[in-house]
Amino acid sequence: MFRRDRKKKQDKSSKKQTEQTQIQTPNGQGNPPERYAKVAEKMAKQFAKPPVTGPLKTPGIIQHVQQIPGGAIIHAANASISVIFYQPNLVEIRMRPDRQFPPVFSYALSETFKFAPQAATVTEDTDTVVIGAGGMACVFTRTTTQLRIYMTNGQEVSVESGFSWLGEKVTWQRQLPADEGCYGLGQRGWGLNLRGRKWALWNFDPVGYGRGTDPVYYSIPFYMGVHPEYAVGVLWDNPARGTVDLGAERANQMAFSADTGELRLYFMADEKPDAVLKHYLELTGLPPLLPLWAFGYQQSRWGYVPSNKFRELAREFRQRLIPCDVLHFDIDYMDGHRVFTYNKETFGDLPALLSELDKQGFKAVSIVDPAIKVDLDYETFRDGQERGMFHTYPDGRLFVAPVWAGDSAFPDFTNPTVREWWAGQVESLLKVGFAGLWNDMNEPTVFLPPGPGIVPEYIQANWEGQGNTHLGGAHNVYGMQMARATRMGLERARPDKRQFVLTRAAYAGAQRYTVSWTGDNRSEWDHLRLSISVVLNLGLSGMFFTGPDIGGFMGDCEPEMYARWIQVASLLPFCRTHTCTGTVNQEPWSFGAEVEKIARKYIELRYQLLPYLYSTYVQGAQNGVPMIRPTFWDDPSDTRLYNQDDAYMVGDALLVAPILEQGATKRELYLPRGVWYNFWTRKLIDGSRTIELEAPLDQMPIFVRAGRVVPMWPVTQYVGERPIDELQLLAFAGIGETTLYEDAGDGLSYKNGDYRYSYFSTKFLPGGQFAVEWRRAGKYQPAYKKVRLELVGISGDPEMVYVDDQAAPLWFFENSMVEVLSSPFSQVRIVGKSPDTSEAAKTVARRPGPSGDQTS
Repeated sequence: MFRRDRKKKQDKSSKKQTEQTQIQTPNGQGNPPERYAKVAEKMAKQFAKPPVTGPLKTPGIIQHVQQIPGGAIIHAANASISVIFYQPNLVEIRMRPDRQFPPVFSYALSETFKFAPQAATVTEDTDTVVIGAGGMACVFTRTTTQLRIYMTNGQEVSVESGFSWLGEKVTWQRQLPADEGCYGLGQRGWGLNLRGRKWALWNFDPVGYGRGTDPVYYSIPFYMGVHPEYAVGVLWDNPARGTVDLGAERANQMAFSADTGELRLYFMADEKPDAVLKHYLELTGLPPLLPLWAFGYQQSRWGYVPSNKFRELAREFRQRLIPCDVLHFDIDYMDGHRVFTYNKETFGDLPALLSELDKQGFKAVSIVDPAIKVDLDYETFRDGQERGMFHTYPDGRLFVAPVWAGDSAFPDFTNPTVREWWAGQVESLLKVGFAGLWNDMNEPTVFLPPGPGIVPEYIQANWEGQGNTHLGGAHNVYGMQMARATRMGLERARPDKRQFVLTRAAYAGAQRYTVSWTGDNRSEWDHLRLSISVVLNLGLSGMFFTGPDIGGFMGDCEPEMYARWIQVASLLPFCRTHTCTGTVNQEPWSFGAEVEKIARKYIELRYQLLPYLYSTYVQGAQNGVPMIRPTFWDDPSDTRLYNQDDAYMVGDALLVAPILEQGATKRELYLPRGVWYNFWTRKLIDGSRTIELEAPLDQMPIFVRAGRVVPMWPVTQYVGERPIDELQLLAFAGIGETTLYEDAGDGLSYKNGDYRYSYFSTKFLPGGQFAVEWRRAGKYQPAYKKVRLELVGISGDPEMVYVDDQAAPLWFFENSMVEVLSSPFSQVRIVGKSPDTSEAAKTVARRPGPSGDQTS
């Protein structure tokens, strides 16, 4: 269990000394990485599979069709293909040469998804077999087993080149339309549109990746293809090492491949990308709600030693009035890098420290790596070894490899008993006072000269009791299942709280257990730009809460870069500065007074926007829509937005267009269709055109979609510092609707209905009137009694302002904005002056918006 340091014994029997020596040095004598490298090379040869040569095999001509619930099994000359519709627009496709279709087990799929076959029809003629279920139809060509998929409107959404295999390797190909944008696939060190490259499906620690580095930490085998007229999604449900080729070998063809395992995929199609992503989240699970404090600013570095460094850090934040909610504890606080311990010399007062931080409004998050040091005086290892909790070689010997603590063993998180055991270790750690946990090194990574390596594929895994020799050692699901076990421990320790688990590596469906960050980035300008595309594609892969290490993890950040980076990250879901040991200081005040002022400004803006950020995340988590979205999200018909990776949407109201180049104080932006307001100047701008923006160092361009209401709070130094006594509603003239979700910010009372939805409508009324209407539903009662409504876009001094049909007691007009102070209202009505009469504003009321309203 959790210990101040490892247990030391003065007297040891010779038997125990021999036993410990045998366990600690199973790879021989010498430097741990070097001797492990020799063992790894030997084992790789011993367990290597002989190469398979020969022509690719294909299913061949269709011989017989067997109708089953939800679809059919196509029996071809060389293989059988199962097609089952589980939703009208979602179909499962499996291909097996052995013609056996055992029940599906998948770590990707959610236990809550109802695998109820849809009513399907099967029709045959001399040329084709057609399987349909209302939303889509699968059409097989009899002579080749080629598959075409159509939507009910007749739109062809997929032309397959077909299915093939060679030995254990399986491949599925699909023609790639010329105008289809390619997205998702987890974390990729590339631009937003992934087309034209071949990507590895393999989790790997590249130690400071760059543009084009592949693979990296987090591969998710979910592809989203966006077309002006439709969108498709493919979940390649095979966790083995694989690839996805998006037009690299052939410009008009994509292909998923896996080295072993079953060819099983889920194909979905709909008119818009949001519907496709919703199908994927229904399959793999929605993310749980997070505590509100997770949306606050967070500070970290590898190198905060000793414990008083944290006291100094906390004092600086509060004295400098820079809001902060979370401090992260990296591996420095442990005893010799042994997880679930702390060093009695440098952090002997850890429980008292965490208590002090909590009283000052700081939550503490601890790093937890999977590797357990091989040391019989270390209780976690001894207990795990005795219980058989660790991975083994095929011959049953303990698998040991070097990581931070030296030779280490690795828990097998595909074993339910191991997850229970790990959860118990986590419980003991939380008793010290940590509020959340941070899983790192869980690709899983081991140390090999000259750089990192991986736990080999031949290592044995339990796989829920099924064994895993056919799936490459459960490598790609390792981080996900570690996060699952970590979450179990948090839920046991604090069943009445919402949990915060952060992971570096995972797999499809991990959003059920954890949030993520973008790994060990670099203090480089291109990495600042990559932050946006990586976060966007993770969001399109179901990971809605993520963000980069602000300022970069590896290398020395410089003042201008930090200022621009904290601007970018201030409106991303996960907002944390983190850096490596040995780098320059990277706190918000480390780069001089000017940058400190900028950092404070944008962190304060984040805290002002907390109700909007939190509400956007929660609504997305409930409906399967990411908080951070590509600019094409609401208008996929505009292909000019398909490659726009230097801007992003926060919900459907805010568009962020940061500066990403050194020395730049202006930039161009292609503004999406609609009418927008400059957040800072309140000026109205028409979209569907390229504009030039001025952006001095202290300003990041932000735009607000016309017709939206942005809720804001007063600045606090941390979540819960004091009750929020006033709600500010920043309304931008136009026609539209905005939804605000509110609850207690922590705890589980929302599951019993303790929440509230507010629906804001902005509309024009006859007689030159404009109104903001507010409907509320739910039993949660916020603390605020005062409301400050600021209506932007009014061309002149109104004749009258009414609140719920009564003359407003307090309002004023200035610079095209009407400000009204009141209690919560049902309607505020502006009489006598319409919103801005410029040409751009006139279009607000007549141009259809992205959701069919007329906001833009």
